[in-house]
Amino acid sequence: MPEPDSHHVVYHTVAMISSLQIRGYRGVENFEMSGLERINLLVGTNNSGKTSVLEAIYILISRGDPWSLWHVLWRRGERGSDRLPNRAPEMDVSHLFYGHDAHLGSQFFLSASNEGSERHVSFKVSELKAEHAPGVAREQLPVSSRLGLIIKGQPSPPMGELPTSRSLGLYSDAFEITRRVRRRTSEEDEVPAQFITAESLEGDELVSLWDKVALTPNEARVLSALKFLEPDIERIANQASTQFHRTRGGFIVKLRNREHPLPIGSMGDGMWRMMAMAIAIAHCKDGVLLVDEIDTGLHYSVLENMWRLIFGAASELNVQIFATTHSSDCIKSLAELCYADPQVAANVTLQRIERGRSKAVPYTATEIAVAAEKQIEVR
Repeated sequence: MPEPDSHHVVYHTVAMISSLQIRGYRGVENFEMSGLERINLLVGTNNSGKTSVLEAIYILISRGDPWSLWHVLWRRGERGSDRLPNRAPEMDVSHLFYGHDAHLGSQFFLSASNEGSERHVSFKVSELKAEHAPGVAREQLPVSSRLGLIIKGQPSPPMGELPTSRSLGLYSDAFEITRRVRRRTSEEDEVPAQFITAESLEGDELVSLWDKVALTPNEARVLSALKFLEPDIERIANQASTQFHRTRGGFIVKLRNREHPLPIGSMGDGMWRMMAMAIAIAHCKDGVLLVDEIDTGLHYSVLENMWRLIFGAASELNVQIFATTHSSDCIKSLAELCYADPQVAANVTLQRIERGRSKAVPYTATEIAVAAEKQIEVR
């Protein structure tokens, strides 16, 4: 089974998302979030929908590219029930629809606004017809079903239709057929996006991204990020011949006063997390970085430095950040940075998401700082 790629690498200047609307996606029946800034921290209880909001933004930014669907289904392990001979397990797209229940006519809709323009995409379970896939004979489709997803949006989606199995399973080989009739769209519609889950990026994903960062000015940014955790780090490298890219064995670091480099995997989860964020943000120039549980693996004492790094890189590279957390230390560290730096404060918002509420509750940087100082619960 192929892993989802994390491309979307055409860079150009785009306006930041100022508001978001979600209808019928996963556990979100109807939801709005407004007052968005460059740095947006999403908070709320477990199962309130924070990760679903990140996924919705990712799918929306990718213009409904089916690979983004594969990405979010793969990460959650949402496999289908069909098992056909000589075929990889399918991903069950019904989990993407409200209540994890999809049938003929089910749909979800995602929309974002920025400076007067709107970006939207919709997915609907429909019976595929010849006009939905011109030039593709029904017998060519990789599953014996007439069901599929009709994808519409603005800008136009890369694909307008995606065949599924009768039980709404999505097979990777469906992409190979639909790519033949892939809609031609302008490169200016592409926006770079990276989605870092709570488990971080896998080794081979990070290796692919690192290859485009090494020996560029962004390599220094990655090194600076690692020095927040270990000041003695002097260099970072990837062993291209390693057989362990899927783990962390491909990366090594050179420490001051130590003759031999160390595998980065021996230095803890926080080191890997910080490196993943620093590398990913370099690939989101003029785009969006999404990070689930941003403080995972990081000690509270380095969180303010983490936010400082993220804000500096996001400002320089014109990246909009959406992140989630359950940690009061993470919120407090962001508040302290806002209090110390008015420029940061002008570009930060906290959004509290509550299960069952149709609108997020926004907090400005000033309100976050006051809440942190008075130990008012905002999570």
